[in-house]
Amino acid sequence: MADNIKPRKIIGVSMTPSLALKVKEEAVREGISIRKLFERMWDAYQKTKKMQNAG
Repeated sequence: MADNIKPRKIIGVSMTPSLALKVKEEAVREGISIRKLFERMWDAYQKTKKMQNAG
């Protein structure tokens, strides 16, 4: 495996068709993959969680 390739784990996420469409549309609007959109959302969630725990 090349040094720049990170290991990945596929997870399954079930959602309504309308939510799936909204997620895909947002990724397209941002010009990123759904994986990258999820990473951004997770980072934002973690920051919010840390702020809530600090207060």
